[in-house]
Amino acid sequence: MIKILGQVRYHWQPEFSVLVTYWSLSVIPIFIGLALMYESSSVSMLVLFFLFLFMALLGLGVHRYFTIYDNGTLRIITANPFTQMDIEIASIEKVEVTKTAITIFQKGKEKGRTFCMRKWPKKYFVNALALNPYFKGEVELLDHLIHLDYFEEYYKGR
Repeated sequence: MIKILGQVRYHWQPEFSVLVTYWSLSVIPIFIGLALMYESSSVSMLVLFFLFLFMALLGLGVHRYFTIYDNGTLRIITANPFTQMDIEIASIEKVEVTKTAITIFQKGKEKGRTFCMRKWPKKYFVNALALNPYFKGEVELLDHLIHLDYFEEYYKGR
């Protein structure tokens, strides 16, 4: 969670299988570039190209976040910098929270979208979403009794 220009960004990653595939493919150019640099003992244009490709994939990979606006809009920014998805917070009927992810269900859609989040950004995002006056859905904690119950740790400190 980062605050930039007055807006709080809650960073997320896609589902685990897509996450592993993307990051595995995005680190390949840096290893190819390092191997080429080791073989030729100099930095060629091809090595610089692979380094630039790695940096571009790294930038796209971390460019995924939520932003909650005061007008009742949840903006989901994905790795594609040219597309963004705006969801009315009033249209969210349920948010399922697990240890590693959240799933957002909208009215009129039978399948929800899953977003992997770390513990603290997820906690702050769910709190900000639940306290938003436009949110009329429910928040369901699914596996809070299986592993370390950090929801209880959080509420114990209040």
